[in-house]
Amino acid sequence: MLSYNRKRLQNPRGWLTKKLVVKINKVNILLISQVLNNNVILVEDGQDQQKIIWGRGIGFKAHAGNHYELQKTDRVFSAVPSDDEQWIGQFKELSEKIPREYFELTEKIIHLAQSQIDADFDEHLLIPLTDHIYFAVERVKMGLNLANPMLYDLKRFFSKEFAVGKQAQEMIQQLSGEPISDDEAGFITIHLVEHEIQNSKSSVDTFASFLEITTDVNNIIEAAFGRKFSDDSIAVNRLMTHLHYLILRSGSKHVTTTSPDDSALLEALKRGHPRAGNCLDQVVSYLAQKLDYKFTDSDRLYLLIHIVHITE
Repeated sequence: MLSYNRKRLQNPRGWLTKKLVVKINKVNILLISQVLNNNVILVEDGQDQQKIIWGRGIGFKAHAGNHYELQKTDRVFSAVPSDDEQWIGQFKELSEKIPREYFELTEKIIHLAQSQIDADFDEHLLIPLTDHIYFAVERVKMGLNLANPMLYDLKRFFSKEFAVGKQAQEMIQQLSGEPISDDEAGFITIHLVEHEIQNSKSSVDTFASFLEITTDVNNIIEAAFGRKFSDDSIAVNRLMTHLHYLILRSGSKHVTTTSPDDSALLEALKRGHPRAGNCLDQVVSYLAQKLDYKFTDSDRLYLLIHIVHITE
């Protein structure tokens, strides 16, 4: 399976597919920089970006340096960094194996993620996610259903991403006509979380480490109170969302400050909820060992409020 492991540059959210109109002498003309195959060409946009055009037979007899007039049936994948040869090479490889419809489907899923998750998703997610979805469908056609051993934790700890994964599951079923399981929704969840991690400045740089920290914090709270909490708890989901943002923020140079009011409220809340206060100290002590992050009283206050909501 293809992957793209380098830290991604933050890009604006407008990179996804759109009908491109470049007017030269009032005609939609593009300069071809590379022919990837008979159906896919790479064109210049004049702003140090390249756009991939996908259309039936448009690369046949085309050459670098030629001009190309955009057709209504063409599909445009835009904002590819000019020097990103790895991304372009991987797109070329996949476009020779995977139908265009799967790239278009993946774009729709990324649009969903952009609208429902407070995170930036750039063009680098298109390749690994398209690759995964297409070959997941091929596995199902062969009767090979891959179980996701992390599904239970994915549902509990990454609720927003899993919600997008569930919608993607329905979309994949509609396109392929094949039954797609919740396990695949979980794998899509992992792709989304990995992309968030790689696009952040977090000191935690792998999904496995991210999940380990999330699971451990949950276990600390459950051990402190001697009971498990509902998987569908809104309070648990809120804590995990807050924890995710804290992890993604760790390692950044931004220094948070604490107001005197937050410090006073923290102490008052700890006095009123001593068991939750002790639990907070355990959680912060654990996170301080795992993250490159200096906790303020404001950070502690918000964590404590979440713990109180969960346990009481």
